[in-house]
Amino acid sequence: MIRNDFLPLARPYISDEEYKGVYEVIKSGNWTTGPKVTEFEDAITKYLRADEALRAVALISCTAGLHLSLVAMGIGKGDEVIVPTWTFAATAHVVGWVGAKVVLCDIDEKSLNMDVKKLEELITPNTKAIIPVHMVGYPCDMDAIGAIAKKYNLTVIEDAAHAIGTKYHGKKIGNFSDLTVFSFYATKNLAMGEGGLVVSRDKEVIEKIRKLSYFGINKEAFKRYEKSGSWFYDIEELGYKYNLDSIHATIGLSQLRKLDEMNKRRRRIAKIYKEKLTSKIRFTVDSEEHYHIYHLFPIKIPTEIIKRDDMIIELKNRNIGSSVHFIPLHLHSFYKNRFPKENFPVANKVFSEILSIPMFPSMTNDDVDYVINNLNEILDK
Repeated sequence: MIRNDFLPLARPYISDEEYKGVYEVIKSGNWTTGPKVTEFEDAITKYLRADEALRAVALISCTAGLHLSLVAMGIGKGDEVIVPTWTFAATAHVVGWVGAKVVLCDIDEKSLNMDVKKLEELITPNTKAIIPVHMVGYPCDMDAIGAIAKKYNLTVIEDAAHAIGTKYHGKKIGNFSDLTVFSFYATKNLAMGEGGLVVSRDKEVIEKIRKLSYFGINKEAFKRYEKSGSWFYDIEELGYKYNLDSIHATIGLSQLRKLDEMNKRRRRIAKIYKEKLTSKIRFTVDSEEHYHIYHLFPIKIPTEIIKRDDMIIELKNRNIGSSVHFIPLHLHSFYKNRFPKENFPVANKVFSEILSIPMFPSMTNDDVDYVINNLNEILDK
């Protein structure tokens, strides 16, 4: 029997705590960057850090964080940056924004992450940085990437948009590279509507990003209207408008307090999917060595039974949301003329068969069973 309501692919988990927090911020009159943003930065740094050296700056998006990370590291015209073809456009677009050249790397079929065996082959004298993406919440091979970066003296900027709470060999993502950038978009494991964060052990880099995030102003300009502040400020660099506001930050604080529980629920849903879905479906990799937070739950459809696009339509007819994460960059009009399709055989193969099915912590067991029963019915009939 088809359910009456549509089950979406993703939905943020919001409680009264978020509503109360937003109300208090609005009532305070301090809506933009201020003490709540600092509180959020401190709390999430404490959550992530493996040692006291880690620093953070909160921004309006992960995209902003990736962009400013490249700017802060001096990457620009004439430089090359390697990114996986299997990612959202933001990972590559920011490279173009600073005038550098994007170099696309194929992926590992099991993890969907950058294929480290292919990575080293793409390095040239112009290569300055690598942006690995922890796809769907499973960590990249940071040991291998770190070794390659050290060998060639490259900057590593981790795109951890899917990986807040992910652990690599027991240590949380955010503690391995020059910079790591997180996303708090509405569908993410920690959802603020919009928001991002850059973390690094390099205090000077973090402070440079902080300055660049608000027009290049040389101090806390937001205090200039307060009694403790000063009207005078100086613009020292060509900065941007990427600062986070207090309304989003207070939502982030509420979300952070329940993040571990939400991630545990995602892992429980993933376990049920793997136990009950038909053996005709294949899954991406998981490992006892690492802690997968399942931002998404991609499955590989047996295309000899049903085409992926037909499966999306069939699920929609049964009131089940699904999507594809992602369309490889080399297949988009903007990039395909620069990157021959045959250079990415693994991404091409995976793209034809992959599908993301509903995954969010407020899914009930009945919701999960509904997805399982319908997928099994479609594939076993």
